[in-house]
Parts: sequence; C-alpha cells; structure tokens
Amino acid sequence: MVLIHPTAIVEDGAQLGTDVEIGPYTIVKKDVKLANGVKLHSHVLIDGYTDIGEKTEIFPFSAIGTAPQDLSYKGEKVILVIGKNNTIRENVLINPGTMKDNGETIIGDNNLFMGSTHVAHDAILGNNIVMVNQSMVAGHVIVEDGVIIGGSTPIHQFVRLGEYCMIGGASAVTQDIPPFCLAEGNRAVVKSLNLVGIRRKLDKSDLDALISAYKTLFRSNEPFKESVEKLVASTKNEKVKQLCDFIITTKRGIPYERK
Repeated sequence: MVLIHPTAIVEDGAQLGTDVEIGPYTIVKKDVKLANGVKLHSHVLIDGYTDIGEKTEIFPFSAIGTAPQDLSYKGEKVILVIGKNNTIRENVLINPGTMKDNGETIIGDNNLFMGSTHVAHDAILGNNIVMVNQSMVAGHVIVEDGVIIGGSTPIHQFVRLGEYCMIGGASAVTQDIPPFCLAEGNRAVVKSLNLVGIRRKLDKSDLDALISAYKTLFRSNEPFKESVEKLVASTKNEKVKQLCDFIITTKRGIPYERK
C-alpha cells in the first residue's frame, strides 16, 4: 500500500514502489523513482532524475535532487542515485551530477546524514558513512565506506576520504585522508589511526599491522616517500597494502605532521 497525504503533490510520471509513505506538503517531481518502503516526512522536495533505494527515510525540509550548484549547469539531464536504508535528516541538501564529470552523484547504502548536511554535485559516497550536522561534501569528492565526518566540517572539492577514516569536528579538509586514519584541524592533518573505528571492524592481526605501518609512515625519521616504498616492499598484510596504495595514488597529497 502507498500512503500519500492529501496535501502532498506527486506529479504524473513519478514511480512509487510498494509501502511508500509521503507526508504532508511533500513534493515528488515527475522523474523521481522511489523504491519499496521509502518514507518521506512532511515538507520534503524530491526533484530531478532522482532514484531513491528501499527503506530510505527522509525528514522535513530536505531538498533532494535539485539542480547542482555549479555555474556550468545549463539544464542537462543529470542524475542522483541514493541507495537503500539511508537516513536523511532535517534540512539536508543533495544535488545530482554535472556534465563536467559523469553527470551523476552516487550514494550507497546504510548512511546517516544528520541535520543540515550537504552533498554536492558529482560526489561518490559508499556505504555506512556518517555525516554529522552541518558537514559538507563539495563537488567531485569520493567518500569510501565507513567514513565519519565530524560536525561543521567542509570537504574540499576533488578530495578523497579513505575507508574507515574519521574527520574531527570543525576541521577543514583540503587534501586526501588515507584509510583507517584520524585527521583534524584547520587545515586538517593526519593525527593518528582511527583506532576506535577500526577496532570494531578489523581483526587483531590487521590492527597490529596497521599500527606498525603507521609508525613507519608517520613517526619515523625517513623521508615519507622512502617509508612508503619500504612498506610496499615488505608487507604482506592486505590492509597495509590498501593504505600504501591510497598514498601512492593520491592526487591532492596527504596532510601529515611527523613527530
């Protein structure tokens, strides 16, 4: 059964799955697709070519799929895809892509977007991400699985956040943050491993290997490039290899302080 409040507007052409709920004064435009179990609270706007996955819940005053905030946008058909089981809280703004990139903004599954967060055009977000209140992801950003972005933190365009990294609140991130690391500050720098987060996800052997690798990378007296090359040549641990590969392939550089 689909439940649509009498004051809601659902334009002809919108595709609704089963068990969809649409609250008071919510607007769903004609090119929108809502999968089974999607719940839209009151005063939500879903616009554009937007596809929302199963059991995603969107709270009041969020604007999802409205035109990208980029001066290059001239009304082209651009896309926003949001996966399943996402929670999108009050006043969230998520934009589709632009033709400067692939024309798509892609968001995975099981993410939490707290109040007043923003995901800009052409961003790619994975799964199990938490964006805390008033954090912002700029255009063309990549956020990998399990990342936590602290409150009031902007992520600069084209930045990549590695798997299970954590960004402290009120930081400003302008360079890539490697997987499994914790970064904070304005400008944000890598401070340590995200030990609390990765202890929940990794076994002890991986944790121990990452702790050793972190010391080699960020606590040794060797030049950073030589430290990375040393690890690549010596490690057999897949998580350490993942960390090294991220550092080797970074396009914006890694911000760090050696102690």
